[in-house]
Amino acid sequence: MTDLQLKIESALSRSVCGGWDRTFLESILEQISKKRALSVKQKQTLGKVLARNTPEDQAAHLNWASVYEAQYKKDAQVLGAYHLHQPYYKPLATDILAGHIPERGKFLRMYDNKYSKKVLREYAKEARYSKDAHVMPRATFSAYKGAEMENVPWSVQADTIEKFKKRGGFIMEIKSEIYSHAKGSKRYKILPIGSTFPLVIEERHLKLNRKKQQKSI
Repeated sequence: MTDLQLKIESALSRSVCGGWDRTFLESILEQISKKRALSVKQKQTLGKVLARNTPEDQAAHLNWASVYEAQYKKDAQVLGAYHLHQPYYKPLATDILAGHIPERGKFLRMYDNKYSKKVLREYAKEARYSKDAHVMPRATFSAYKGAEMENVPWSVQADTIEKFKKRGGFIMEIKSEIYSHAKGSKRYKILPIGSTFPLVIEERHLKLNRKKQQKSI
């Protein structure tokens, strides 16, 4: 058995090696055993796969549950809420929100994703508007993109949005979940004036009712 075969066998013996990595290594091992040459791309990929399935990775894998609980769980819940509405990491987000400990490699790739970093930055920011504040829609507000309502007929939704556009509304709650990686993506539950149905709107689409504030001074 060659040194390369031994390295692959060693990686396969570790529980950290799973999913696509395991399937790839098994395929390469079979190819080598049949004395078929590896392509340049296969060699490059093989190096990357072996580098992330080392004894050190195995130790981190075995300690992952406690590390996840102590260091990542809070951020994982934030990212789970975001990625549940995105296609790529949706299965992983579903597991996280169900209370399962995610597979280490997949989670860290999601955690280091550039959009995940933006979501965590937005989550960490202090809310611009406080509860009970009277807010109005910005020019960027759109009935089709800017407002969230559930389980109501379109006619009710349209009427509620029109009331909000005309007179604004009062913030009932600052939502913890973030569904967008855009700047100003904190979400607010708002009760439009004259409506009994609340809307959920992102911060970037809101502004304070300055006119009311000036009158009260």
